[in-house]
Amino acid sequence: MKNHSLSLVLLLFLAAGCLPVSERAPFPAPAGEDLYSRATPSIDQLGEEQAPFGGDQNYSCLVRSYGEIWQKPYEVNGRFFEPIADCTGFVQQGIASWYGDDFHGKKTSNGEIFNMPALSAAHKTLPLGIHVRVTNLSNGKKLILRINDRGPYVKDRVLDLSRAAARELGYYETGTAPVLIEALGYPVARGPGGGADRKNPLSSGATTRTPFDPAKILLGSCPETGEFPAHQVEAKYFVQVGAFENRSSAGMLLSRVRGRFPTAVMEKALSGDKEVYCIRLKNFASRQEAERARLELASYGFPDCLIVLEGFVKRS
Repeated sequence: MKNHSLSLVLLLFLAAGCLPVSERAPFPAPAGEDLYSRATPSIDQLGEEQAPFGGDQNYSCLVRSYGEIWQKPYEVNGRFFEPIADCTGFVQQGIASWYGDDFHGKKTSNGEIFNMPALSAAHKTLPLGIHVRVTNLSNGKKLILRINDRGPYVKDRVLDLSRAAARELGYYETGTAPVLIEALGYPVARGPGGGADRKNPLSSGATTRTPFDPAKILLGSCPETGEFPAHQVEAKYFVQVGAFENRSSAGMLLSRVRGRFPTAVMEKALSGDKEVYCIRLKNFASRQEAERARLELASYGFPDCLIVLEGFVKRS
């Protein structure tokens, strides 16, 4: 990266924290990984008879944790979401909808291109790339789908399916249906002898949390599924002025910014597999406070700053 140019990589890296709420995919994950490119099988391809929930050795619920943007907490329309690190035992009941024309051909949250005639699903907090079993409770139809997008963010709906998946489950005409979602996990790579491949990258660097109780059905959107209204969290934001692969370029920007904003800091971050140096103003307790700082930065000649949710904690 040339010293005089702002890294375009970092615009992708931090757009995640501050896309307009009208965007469906708030944080595209790194593209090109085999996990994300696998086609979603249908129930016919996998067979009607499935192992009881939580007992299928063809799946693993462990999530790799290499700092992917889609694993970080995020905010949409004033609600806060904490992506799930280990979906073992996750069972949720609620209303599902479907989406099609308005998003066809656009990027999903994991960087794929949304194809409404294909089978796929969007969930607000389940790990991207996992498979789920979805049952339409109004007619008993079942379908196994892969989560490749985030949403839905309206009316406390718990799942958004592609048009094709809604047809398969029999609610394309009605638009919504009550569903049961059972998290299966990532398909496990099999070794030559049929056993689990010990080199399976899905288990490498995995992050775990206390698994869910499979005997408990989570109803709708709730804190147990990782969704919180604003009054239940304490959030922190920072304003990113710029980021560079070259440390000296970042240092020059830091000197300029500190001329007006002495509390500016330089921090290292990862963008994909690259290390970048970010110039930030930190520790804002609200998006409104961060927005005031962003506008002040713009008035002093820094117009391309980004507001980023650094994280949040649940209020006791």
